Amino acid sequence: CALYEGEVAGEIPARLLTDEAPRYRVEVSPRPEPEPAPTLTVPPVREALLSVLASPNVRSRAWIYRRYDHLVGSRTVRRPGLDAAVLRLKPSYRGLAVSLDGAGRQCRLDPRTGGALAVLEAARNVACAAGEPLAVTDCLNFGNPEKPDVAWELTEAIEGMAEACEALGVPVVSGNVSLYNETEGRPVDPTPVVGCVGLVPDVREIPGRWREGDEVFLAGDPQLTLDGSELQALYAEPAGRPAALDLRAEAVLVEFLWRNASRLTLAHDASEGGLAVALAEAAIWSGLGAELDLPDDPIALFGEGGGQAVIACAPEHAESLAGVPLRRLGTATGTTVLGVPVDELQAAAEGK
Repeated sequence: CALYEGEVAGEIPARLLTDEAPRYRVEVSPRPEPEPAPTLTVPPVREALLSVLASPNVRSRAWIYRRYDHLVGSRTVRRPGLDAAVLRLKPSYRGLAVSLDGAGRQCRLDPRTGGALAVLEAARNVACAAGEPLAVTDCLNFGNPEKPDVAWELTEAIEGMAEACEALGVPVVSGNVSLYNETEGRPVDPTPVVGCVGLVPDVREIPGRWREGDEVFLAGDPQLTLDGSELQALYAEPAGRPAALDLRAEAVLVEFLWRNASRLTLAHDASEGGLAVALAEAAIWSGLGAELDLPDDPIALFGEGGGQAVIACAPEHAESLAGVPLRRLGTATGTTVLGVPVDELQAAAEGK
C-alpha cells in the first residue's frame, strides 16, 4: 500500500503485480549453436595490455562522471573508479555500495550467460567494496521483440539473470525495458544492464589500496576463454561462446569478498580485460606496482568468464583467508606491473 501523511492513499494486492500479472507471449526462435572462434593471434603482453587498457570498454570513465555530482552531498566515502562506489548512511558508519554493469558482447554470443554475467559482476563489484548484495535493478536494452530471434535473446537473458539472482539469493526489486532499438532493421546487441546495491557494515573498513609489502592473491578459479573478451574484440570479430558458469562458485566468491573485506587492503573484480587488466587497474588505483609470478598464457592473462578477483592483504592476514580457491601472485612493491611502468599504464587508461 501507499501511505500519505499516515493514511492509506492507495493499495493493490502484490500478487497482481507478480504471479497474476498479465503475460505477453512472444514467438521465439532459438539461435543455432555458434561456430568455434578462429584462433586469435595475440601480440606481446605489453602491447596487448596497453591496447586493452586504452580500449573504449575498459578505459577510465572519470571524464564522464566528474562532470556531475559524483560525491552525492559529501556522503561519498569511496569515489567511483574501481568496482563500486560507497555512500555513508549518516550518522552511523554503515554504508551503501552501488555498482552498475552490463555484458553486451557476451550476451550477443550467449544471451543466457550474458544475462547472468551482468548480475554477477555487479554483485562482485559491490562485494569488493565490502557490501553484502541486497538487491538488483535492471534495464533491458534489446531490438524488436516481435522478431522471434530477438524475442529469444530477451527470454534467454532474463532466464540467465534469474538464475544468477537465485544463486546469490538477491531479488530484482525494479527495472525497465528499452526495446525496438534498431537502425535499418539491424538491432543493437542484446544488452542487459544491472545495478546492484549492498550494505556495508562499517565504511571505515572498506578495502582501499594495496601497500608496500602486501601479499597479492587471485581469488576464484573459473573457466576462462578469449571468446567474447575485450582482447578478442580488439584484434578480431567477437565469435565463439563465453565460458560456462558455475553459479554456486560465483555465489561463494561474492560472499567470501564481502565477509573478508575488513582484512583486505585491496579487492578488485577481474572482468573486462581479464587478470592482466585487473592487476594494472589495481596498481593505478594504488599508485604502486607489484612483483608477480604470472603464467605466459593469453587466456590466463586476458581470458574472461566467471568470477575472479585480485585481492591484497598484509602478510599476517594471509593465512586467515579461506573458503575459495586462492593463488598467490606476488607482492605489492616497485613501479611496474607485467613489466610496464604504472604511470604508463595510467596514461593508457586515461587516453593520454
